[in-house]
Amino acid sequence: MRLFERENRISEDRIPLFHVYVAGSGAGAACCLVSTPTELIKCRAQVIKSPVSDNHLENIKTSRTEPGSFEIFKKTLNPFSGLYHGGLITIIRDAPGYGLYFWTYEGIKRLTHVTPDNSDYSNVSKLLFAGGMAGVVSWAGVYPLDVIKSRIQTQQRYPSVIPAKPLSSLSVINSTRAISGSFRGIIDCAVRSYHKEGISVFFRGIIPTLVRAWPVNAVTFYIYEVTVDLLKNV
Repeated sequence: MRLFERENRISEDRIPLFHVYVAGSGAGAACCLVSTPTELIKCRAQVIKSPVSDNHLENIKTSRTEPGSFEIFKKTLNPFSGLYHGGLITIIRDAPGYGLYFWTYEGIKRLTHVTPDNSDYSNVSKLLFAGGMAGVVSWAGVYPLDVIKSRIQTQQRYPSVIPAKPLSSLSVINSTRAISGSFRGIIDCAVRSYHKEGISVFFRGIIPTLVRAWPVNAVTFYIYEVTVDLLKNV
């Protein structure tokens, strides 16, 4: 955004929202270098299923032997490219997702006339509303892509992982009806999921995801704005 501001010699609040979207998309694409490996490990750790025994002590013993995040990392590390399994769909999800995220936030700030005056207490509700809506709109826009990403990253290419429960931290896949075998790619995953489970599979779990997105992102953006104002006075 600063680059667009310098090139066009305009103030930040006059930057076209399309430029805000492009800047957000670029940030989302760049973040995938870090987010792809961490999300891969997180998703696979979340779907590990241990056999359940009638013996309570046996269950405790089994839970202690479950592979943790570091064990999953080591098994995924060989070859190194395994850490970026699902990287393309992560970029396809995050680039437009982050673009929508910042575009919505900046757009609502302008619509609600957020002022630079720190003493204007009406800004609090406006910023919280803008942040909450940014989270909801961005997740609603890319949720089907998140379902595909999570299915690709948790498919049966990892022998210690048995898909059994939800997927990523924000989307929920009923893997008791998951499709067996490895997907050949993004389109194959989408087509086979649709044929097997219908269009609803791409929106399964979206309600709790959006409910979570509102308060999390409302607080995130509000604290960001408060921190920026505090640093201006340092």
